[in-house]
Amino acid sequence: MAILGFLTHTLPSQAQATEKALAAVPGLTTYGVHKDTYVVTVAEAPSEEMEALIDRVKTIEGVLAVYVTSFTREDEEEDGRAVSSGAALISKSKRK
Repeated sequence: MAILGFLTHTLPSQAQATEKALAAVPGLTTYGVHKDTYVVTVAEAPSEEMEALIDRVKTIEGVLAVYVTSFTREDEEEDGRAVSSGAALISKSKRK
């Protein structure tokens, strides 16, 4: 299972609607709006599904960018071995 923490950047006028839309996506949990423009979000999914999940986030109305803050991979097997690791990732954003 991979756990990804990120800030979802949106316009202040769209923050509440964007948070609601994010919370409706399976695998995502939101923790409120920070500084009127960032939705604090956590994604939980198998590692091989995480990129598709974040790509889906970027298609949600109101999402300007996704800024990854943390990444942890736990209890997965890699080449037959259990893996537990954490790393920071470079954020991905989309331009309109």
